[in-house]
Amino acid sequence: MRTIASTGLTLGLASMASAVMYGYNHVPLVKDTEIIAGAFENVKDIELLSPAFDTPNIRLPGFANGTQGSSSQDDMEAFLEQLAERNDYMTYRTTNFTSEEGRHLSYVHLSAGHSSSLSRDDSASKVRVWIQGAVHGNEPAGDESTQALLSKFDADREWAASILDKLELVVLPRYNPDGVFYFQRTLATNFDPNRDHIKLARRQTRDIKQLMNNFNPHVIVDMHEYFAGQRFGEGQYVHGSDGLYSAAKNLNIHDSIRKLSEELFAKNIAEDMEAAGLRAEPYVTGSSASDSEFVADFAEAGTDGKIGRNAMGLTQAVVFLLEMRGIGIADQEFQRRTAAGLTMLGSIIQTAANNADKVLRTVEDGIKQFIASDSDIIVTDYSKSEIRPFAMVDVKNGSVVYPPVRFASTTPSFANLTRSRPKAYLIPAAWSDLAERLEVAGLDVEKLDKPFEGTVEVLTITSAEVDTSYYEGAIRVTATTETRERKVTLPEGSFQVTTRQKNAALAMVALEPENIDSYVSFNIVPVKKSDQYPVFRIIS
Repeated sequence: MRTIASTGLTLGLASMASAVMYGYNHVPLVKDTEIIAGAFENVKDIELLSPAFDTPNIRLPGFANGTQGSSSQDDMEAFLEQLAERNDYMTYRTTNFTSEEGRHLSYVHLSAGHSSSLSRDDSASKVRVWIQGAVHGNEPAGDESTQALLSKFDADREWAASILDKLELVVLPRYNPDGVFYFQRTLATNFDPNRDHIKLARRQTRDIKQLMNNFNPHVIVDMHEYFAGQRFGEGQYVHGSDGLYSAAKNLNIHDSIRKLSEELFAKNIAEDMEAAGLRAEPYVTGSSASDSEFVADFAEAGTDGKIGRNAMGLTQAVVFLLEMRGIGIADQEFQRRTAAGLTMLGSIIQTAANNADKVLRTVEDGIKQFIASDSDIIVTDYSKSEIRPFAMVDVKNGSVVYPPVRFASTTPSFANLTRSRPKAYLIPAAWSDLAERLEVAGLDVEKLDKPFEGTVEVLTITSAEVDTSYYEGAIRVTATTETRERKVTLPEGSFQVTTRQKNAALAMVALEPENIDSYVSFNIVPVKKSDQYPVFRIIS
């Protein structure tokens, strides 16, 4: 009976979440019981000076019932401006673009060098760190944690100086200010901004991506929250982790960068959370299981390029997704949620500063090696499963327990479809919108000033299975191909995209049809069986 009740709740939430309107798409409020909340008490030794804690009177009235976040756009902007006025190494800026509803996107640039510009080339004397919060507008501990970090810089000048001796940072607390206003996950248009990194359907996604690419960060942090109320093990358990974390996992990220992420940064996150009296696990999604061997079926964070974590990692950077336990519980346990976010975020900042030379060398050498590499492209991959303990709270008595779960690990995943790396991709002039997307993603795209004639590798579609429902505005397609060489002629104005560049892995994900997030998969390039795919591969 408990299994049926738990499943019914899940289906009910899913049904409510799928029926959207314009604005105010709130998730159902499923607050922790007193017993569960007892496992998430305030953290005593972490000082929080962000607006919701330093000036609690600014907390919005709907925060307590799950219809608003912790503070308004005006209060956040005033807070950022005040910090910048007090600290000459902070510069408060608003972007030269707005959200879909015209709201400002405000950020703070922290640099001991007082640079007036964000644009950076590939050479660097300091590690550049990009931090963003509130990609999803109903995850308030994400943006509150970024403001808590800025407050820490403001409050501890000696520590700030030591960090800025090694790092330069950009902090964008609210990536999705419209979502924050409506207290909903999505953009105002109801697109999920964290699923838009390859198809680039929304102008706001494109604008922010170009801003980030101008800064050219070595380390990127994306702050989120996850749903607190999901039940596991026939309703007996809920998630017990204060924080879930994941590095970028895509196998087209240079292995030295992935190794640095997992063996240095991830290790330190786990240790620093434990030292703070907080619980952390790798980021997972999944569902309850009634198997006698495990209580949940979990998949570790995947390799898909449409997700911000992997898309940003495919620029050959160290990238982390940080998630606190908070969706659906309104203002409950907000101090602990924000403290967990600050602890994980602070761990990454401190690790980058303490190991600045190693981080710079690994990332920049990894970029050079990726550009020069002749290794095959990883088109698709798979994970292997194991049974392992995972932090949960027993809803009956509030105890923190570690029951077994089935855990499909992506650390690492394993390739099951590879393809030789071409010298370049060739895109016909008629498909200029593909070239535009790649340029937004940070790739150099050459527009040919004369016709192209030559032998290339051509992909023919051998199967194309069309989904039966929409996903993020698209009917997705699963395709397979076969390759052969043939001579093609394309007109002047066609496009050539070399793979000998830093962000080439983004082109590989987008342009290889079988990839789960390719332009074919998202039906940007419609295909059917026997079609010739209209993007060609120039063989090395």
